[in-house]
Amino acid sequence: MGFTERARRVRDGRPAHGRRVAALCSCVGLYHPIGHRATLSFLGELAGPYQHHESALLRALEALEASRAVWREEVASYVDARVRQKRLGRRVPALGDPPPSRMGGHWYASAPDVSRRAALHALELWERDLRPDSANQEVRSIVRSCLATGGRLTEEQLNVVSRTRTSDESEEVRWPITLVASAGGANRA
Repeated sequence: MGFTERARRVRDGRPAHGRRVAALCSCVGLYHPIGHRATLSFLGELAGPYQHHESALLRALEALEASRAVWREEVASYVDARVRQKRLGRRVPALGDPPPSRMGGHWYASAPDVSRRAALHALELWERDLRPDSANQEVRSIVRSCLATGGRLTEEQLNVVSRTRTSDESEEVRWPITLVASAGGANRA
């Protein structure tokens, strides 16, 4: 069963509310731009307590569908661009030009503020759940600065983010740096 069918089940008013919430969680299992747990948590921030209120549940689904629609447009645009590039002989995508289908850590939205808020929300969860010994101190420092300033980073910090994103780092480093870049607006060209 795909995303659209699961979304239909969220909208269907006949099943118990808990089953509809489970259908929303299934939708998030298929599309979770900032991670599964962070996406569900952010939907609660955007829509309200969807676990208990019908209108909040429908707002959460609407927000998720809107993000997914923007993401799908970006994927289609990327595919079209790659086809044109390949016809011109450019067989390998540029470094740092990942396809949107492989990008994580960015909430796709037509309003950049929503993307920034989502990234900051996910970073707060990451920072809260982090074990003291599990992350590079430079990354932790940048995450804290990003959270403290609402995503506004200095030129030096942006250089560290850029350098770290292009290096071959572990997922423990790559994920928060991708979120920082999204919060700072560095994910969008």
